[in-house]
Amino acid sequence: MPRRVRAFESHDFYCINCGKKGIPISRKSGHQHGAFHRKAMYCPYCKHTINHIECRNQEEKEQFINDFLAGKYKEEAELGLLWEKEHPRYQNILKELK
Repeated sequence: MPRRVRAFESHDFYCINCGKKGIPISRKSGHQHGAFHRKAMYCPYCKHTINHIECRNQEEKEQFINDFLAGKYKEEAELGLLWEKEHPRYQNILKELK
């Protein structure tokens, strides 16, 4: 019996705080999200867990860059950083460091 091949697509994620490309994720072709889906991920450049925008193609990437440069995500990024600092796990790490 032949093996069924599953198609995967690699999607790029861009940080809403610094605008840099984060860690790409492979998704099944049948399990796609809408344009500009947000996912909380660790940004290796900012060193924070913050929302990233999923860009599935070059057009969405260009739209994200234009929106980022226009400041569309600035408030959301500030709220995300504030939330992270108030998160219990973050507070426990701070206590351990003291």
